Amino acid sequence: MKAYKKEVRFTIIMASAFILMGNAGFFFVLFPTDAMLFGFPVKYIVPILMGWFGVFILTLIAGKIGNQIDEDIENENMSLARTEKEKGRVA
Repeated sequence: MKAYKKEVRFTIIMASAFILMGNAGFFFVLFPTDAMLFGFPVKYIVPILMGWFGVFILTLIAGKIGNQIDEDIENENMSLARTEKEKGRVA
């Protein structure tokens, strides 16, 4: 059950991170600036870069951690099944 709680917590955190990365342009609406980066206005280039590379990096992280959590859930289920079998509850 502990691994399932970890998965729910991880899902909520990653969903929040994806929303923040994907909607970075909203911050420039709240805090406008005339700065330039790589010859482009920051309010345009930063949301694009965060949308492309930020979401890509988050996807890699989510995949790696998600696979580890799935392994933990599988191991937890196997140990639970073994315990139930030892008690004679499962034939």
